[in-house]
Amino acid sequence: MTPSDDARGDGTGVMDGLALSALDWWAEAGVDMLVDESPRDWLARAPTPALPSTSAVAAEPAAPAPPADLPAFRRWLLTDPSVPGPPRARHDAQGDPAGGVMVITDMPEPADRGTGALLTGEPGALFDRMLAAIGLDRGTLYLAPFTPARPATAKLSKDACHLLHRMMERHLALAAPKRLLLLGDAPSCSLLDQPVTQARGRVHELRVDGLTIPTVATFPPRLVEGAERRRLAWADLQLFRNLA
Repeated sequence: MTPSDDARGDGTGVMDGLALSALDWWAEAGVDMLVDESPRDWLARAPTPALPSTSAVAAEPAAPAPPADLPAFRRWLLTDPSVPGPPRARHDAQGDPAGGVMVITDMPEPADRGTGALLTGEPGALFDRMLAAIGLDRGTLYLAPFTPARPATAKLSKDACHLLHRMMERHLALAAPKRLLLLGDAPSCSLLDQPVTQARGRVHELRVDGLTIPTVATFPPRLVEGAERRRLAWADLQLFRNLA
């Protein structure tokens, strides 16, 4: 109590001191706000803010579809980042799709690197002899790789095969071959759901985008080794020739 409080003589100073003392007690007790007269549930959870409606959320842009004509699609295969393999290592298809004969090799050969060609070196020389034996050459067919770039391990992952399967189906729909020869397990497993050892020796009816394509599978040239393997490959080639 201060001297000025005593001087007032009406007890006001004493009451002010008591009021301040009570306020100090409530502050130490944790009371830090005024409470109104209306009842309130202090333990109730705060309301969850409403989520924006789906119409208010901007939709993610869809990935652009591959081109719908063959020349543009081939350029897309060489440059688009969604295609497995670095662009500098990819190989374009070769030959004339208008001839109606399409050959799909599993992947570029090691000797193909830097040449811009497919099936070069010893496998390519054997491939040319195989074609000549059934009355064909590279100028009369359309040769495409199942994977435009050869993997470092020479094996394709399951995810890569899934992507390449869809791309090859688009490629077939655009090229629209009248007969198809598959070289190797990758295209055979993807398009016929069977490895070459099971798929070879018979004609398959491959259905793609409304087309029905007579298809034969056989070994890639680099694996045509030994008399028995050559005999089987020759039988497959004769089967393919009879599709004409």
